[in-house]
Amino acid sequence: MSCCCRFMKSDAQMLCVSSQQRKQMLSVSHIRQSLSRFVFYHFLSLLQKFLLHRLTVIGRLSCGAADRRTVGDHYERLILSLQRIRAGEDVTGLLLLYPQHVLLVIECSTEALLSVLQDLRHMEENSGPILEPRILLVSHDLPSRLFQLWSYKLLDETDSQRTLVSDEQSLERLVRDTLHQILRLGRHLLNKTQQITGSKVIPDGVLKEASDAVPPQAAVSRLLQMEALLSPARYISTYHSPLHHRLDSESVWPAVEHLRIV
Repeated sequence: MSCCCRFMKSDAQMLCVSSQQRKQMLSVSHIRQSLSRFVFYHFLSLLQKFLLHRLTVIGRLSCGAADRRTVGDHYERLILSLQRIRAGEDVTGLLLLYPQHVLLVIECSTEALLSVLQDLRHMEENSGPILEPRILLVSHDLPSRLFQLWSYKLLDETDSQRTLVSDEQSLERLVRDTLHQILRLGRHLLNKTQQITGSKVIPDGVLKEASDAVPPQAAVSRLLQMEALLSPARYISTYHSPLHHRLDSESVWPAVEHLRIV
């Protein structure tokens, strides 16, 4: 009798242990599934969050040559504000401040791009430091950044006249040449990242090594005459405003026309 009781007690303990083990295994499996699901959706959110775009804008300065640094300070504050609001979304690019004109290149996320466009629209509507801003190019879903930092440079007359611009050159060719120069300048600055790190202002010696890659002010001035270039307000209205087209099925009541009762 005692032997039988011992066997029954032992079997009960084995059943109890196996039940606890099953619970632990189910708990571990549930944690693994939850963790893998979290990592998957977090990865998808990162993909959506870090779509990279490049905005290239030209414009005319409203301030004198002595006040151009205020434009650089404005964009430095704007970029810091955007990065503070959207942690983890870097905003990089280049700002070239000519004596009378400006060339702006910004690489950022979709939300930051819209904020920069809205800031440009506000400046145009309120006679801000940049007058008549025009969008030269917007490149979407870039695989990598051309500019690793945010920096700007004050250019003088000699810096902005090293590349000659012919009046006989077509505007289409001028657009292509200017964009090609920006790409060359970006690659040059990428190789000089260590010399630029720690300062928002590009040192003089860095640009002198690639002076032919700096778009001349005359090119920016001519490009502003292109009627095909969109203003920030027009671009936002065209590409960032929702469409409200009424469908026929939406017109239920009140009826657009009087109903005809037969």
